[in-house]
Amino acid sequence: MIIIYACCITALLTVLALVIGDTSKLNFYFFINTCTVAVMTWFIRKSFNIHSREAHLLVFRISLFFLLNSSLASMAGGMNLIDRDTASLIAAILYVPAMLMIIYSFRKFINYVNHNYKSAVNLSLTDELTGLPNRRHLNIKLREIENRLATICIADIDHFKRINDTYGHDAGDRVLRNTGLILSNLANDNVFISRSGGEEFAIVIIDHASAEGIVRKIKESVSYDCNGTFKISFSIGVAIKQKHESSSSTITAADDALYQAKRSGRDRIIYSSRFNN
Repeated sequence: MIIIYACCITALLTVLALVIGDTSKLNFYFFINTCTVAVMTWFIRKSFNIHSREAHLLVFRISLFFLLNSSLASMAGGMNLIDRDTASLIAAILYVPAMLMIIYSFRKFINYVNHNYKSAVNLSLTDELTGLPNRRHLNIKLREIENRLATICIADIDHFKRINDTYGHDAGDRVLRNTGLILSNLANDNVFISRSGGEEFAIVIIDHASAEGIVRKIKESVSYDCNGTFKISFSIGVAIKQKHESSSSTITAADDALYQAKRSGRDRIIYSSRFNN
């Protein structure tokens, strides 16, 4: 529609200039105005390719439409179809609110982009099922603590495969969701808890003297009966990361400790041998 509107008005002005106006006015200034009208028309048309119902987008389109008509008024004045002072006044009346609307819509657009960017980043760093940080987020956290003292734990839900096989994957998903909810309530600025994969969770406790107590509290919190049908328990492997040690080596040590916890009968906390040295 906007293309038809722009073409019809431009054609009408051109015909009027040829019939009742001064054909000498069809000069370079006329072609500059024509190009401006074409660009504004193209811009408005392209704006409809943005699939959004945000109010600021409608305001932006209206502002472009005002600028388009401002250019058409200037074109009419340049061809002496209307008085130049009148044409300038019309163009100015349309131009000022158009610029105000562009400023308004641009500010709203910045807020919209920032909000959606943050949402996209959060989604990319969050596990969909549990709502906890995912493995990508864990890797970022591990890079952040490379030169810091930390306690790293790898925790695993005991007999999770048996739960899935016996009660179905829906039951397994419920266990993961409930566990994620419990763990998220235990996380804070110094305690980072993520789902590292499957039924496995990674816990990073930063610069905390009472890390042992925190690990025990986490284990006790996630040990519960699921509607009286089966019991949920955790095995946890723990390794202490010194400032000079890498996060990857500490993760490996915690994973080895988890393996020892599994072999020792599950439902327990095992510290890496590095902790005892």
